[in-house]
Amino acid sequence: MQNKRYKPLIDRMLYIVWVPTTVLLLIPTALSVTNVTALIIMLAVDAFTYYFLVSSLIGYVELREKTVFIRFGFFLKREIPYERIRGVDKARKFYSESMLSLKNSFDHLNIRYNRFDIVCVSVVGNDELMAELEKRRSQSTEIA
Repeated sequence: MQNKRYKPLIDRMLYIVWVPTTVLLLIPTALSVTNVTALIIMLAVDAFTYYFLVSSLIGYVELREKTVFIRFGFFLKREIPYERIRGVDKARKFYSESMLSLKNSFDHLNIRYNRFDIVCVSVVGNDELMAELEKRRSQSTEIA
C-alpha cells in the first residue's frame, strides 16, 4: 500500500479562535511594556498560547503501510496500527474528546482504538480519510 498524507482542515473555526486570542493577549502585553518583569511573563504566555494555535497548522495524518501516523504540531505524534482501530466516525462540534486534536475546524473524525482510546483529527478530505481507514482496517484484520 502506498503512503498517503492528509493536510489539516482550516475553516472559520481557526479565525474564531485566532482573532479574539490575539487581541486578548496583545493588549496586556502592550500595557506591560513599562514593567520588564511583566513584559517577560506576558511574552512567555503569548509564546505558549501561539504554539498551540500554530501547531494545528503544522499537524497532519499519514496512512502508512501498517499504521496511521498522526503529527500534532511540532513535537507530539501518535502511531496507531490498523488492527487496533475499532472504528471511525464523524462529528461536528466545537470541542473534541482528545486534547491532542487538530483544533482548527468544527468537523472532526474520531478514531477509536485499543479499548477506550480516542483521537480526533480534522483534515482536508475527512470522508476520504474515513473510507481509506475503514478499508485498510478491514484488510489488516483479514490478514491477521
